[in-house]
Amino acid sequence: DGVDPTKITQAIVGSVVPGKNFDLAKLCDKYFGCKARFIGEPNLVLGSEAKVDNPREVGADRIVNAVAAHAAYKGSVLIIDFGTATTFDVIDAAGDYRGGCIAPGINLSMEALHMATALLPRLQVSNPGQAPVIGTTTVAQMHAGVFWGYIGLIEGLVTRIRAERGEPLKVIATGGLASLFAEATP
Repeated sequence: DGVDPTKITQAIVGSVVPGKNFDLAKLCDKYFGCKARFIGEPNLVLGSEAKVDNPREVGADRIVNAVAAHAAYKGSVLIIDFGTATTFDVIDAAGDYRGGCIAPGINLSMEALHMATALLPRLQVSNPGQAPVIGTTTVAQMHAGVFWGYIGLIEGLVTRIRAERGEPLKVIATGGLASLFAEATP
């Protein structure tokens, strides 16, 4: 989008869909004239280490978030990424990934609610605003339960993670639905 492809001379790809890696490598070769490097390759130094029991289990998306957060913010951070899964990632002041937790993404949860029941409709998540938490229609109840349930999940996990770390953590929201939740919780 508005970037001159000739200005791109190097590419590092953070893919969590291995089946697409071949296509991504070909894209970089064809359109940018460079060889793609993939997060997780040996000798690829990003400035962030995964300091967990099994570093190879940490997804490239979470490492990319760690590198970006460390570049943009100083100190320890907690990144909440609203994607297919909702992930909570702790990054220390040195920029290293220290662990986190994974919950089902909100759209996945809403789809499962629809698919696993006979009568509940398929809905898009939205902020119910000033509507009461106790809904008086099925749709209002679903919106309130999912939205405010995720707010409870977010606030509860942030509180527990901060207590466990015992240090101030700046909370960063990213991903497609980040703005929806950032408006509803401190």
